[in-house]
Amino acid sequence: MSKKNLLLATRLADILLRFNRGETLTLNGLAEEYGVHQRTIRRDIEERLAITGIEKNTALNSYSMRPEYLGKFDASSIDTFAKMAGVKELFPVLDRKMLQSMFYPAPAQNVLVMGHRYIKNEQQTDNFTRLQQAIDERRRVSFSYYKRAEQRNYSVEPYQLINHNGVWYLAAQHDQKMKKFTLGKISALNCTFDLFERSPTLLEELKNEESVWSTEQKFEVVIKVSPKVAEYFQRRDLVVGQVIEKELTDGGLIISTNVSHKNEILPVVQYWLPHLRIISPENLQHEMETVIKNYLGI
Repeated sequence: MSKKNLLLATRLADILLRFNRGETLTLNGLAEEYGVHQRTIRRDIEERLAITGIEKNTALNSYSMRPEYLGKFDASSIDTFAKMAGVKELFPVLDRKMLQSMFYPAPAQNVLVMGHRYIKNEQQTDNFTRLQQAIDERRRVSFSYYKRAEQRNYSVEPYQLINHNGVWYLAAQHDQKMKKFTLGKISALNCTFDLFERSPTLLEELKNEESVWSTEQKFEVVIKVSPKVAEYFQRRDLVVGQVIEKELTDGGLIISTNVSHKNEILPVVQYWLPHLRIISPENLQHEMETVIKNYLGI
């Protein structure tokens, strides 16, 4: 997390806690206190905290939380959000003391998270909001989708919006099969008024999936890891679902995993070249080598 984003998160958490205690806050007062422009504070309150039940007193140019929301945003609420956002397991401990240290940080911040650089554009933001509503209201949607430089049209039943490695996907049922669509490739989105019933079985499957390709048939991949990078793979799972099958005498490793699509494993192997080699299936290693040679013109 960059310093700028950290300051934003701290400011929003502090403002929300103060509203939660029943305080009435003004743009001018908050701008002076946090050393930012009033436009920034207005954006904080009216956009970033828009769903938290805050109302504006136009005459006094002040804001306060509606009575029915008071006291609702506590450590438990933030814990729930952390689970939904997929960051709870990032921290070895995420208790009340840890949360308080985030809300009221020391002059020298003792926690720093360097995460993904997320993709964002106006169309994707608009589509995200509209798809959220369509999912909530169980309405079918149609859209144009760019796949392999070809535009295709789809009519689907939307189930979930999923973030995988910093990229947003729409999980939707199409032709009796659950598919994942990259949000950034969706255009001409049309949210219809045709309703559908969600399948509890498909929802449960989505919850247990490890990747955006998990609905496809899995196959085993075995990889040899050189001694120079073995410690990184021993420290944590750099390959989804990896199992260390053997520690070699030279310090290297043999690891295995089960994947549903080659794109779950090839980018990882390519990133760690020349220290990783796919032993099985052999054709996957040959395919990767061919792509690299063609790219280099060899």
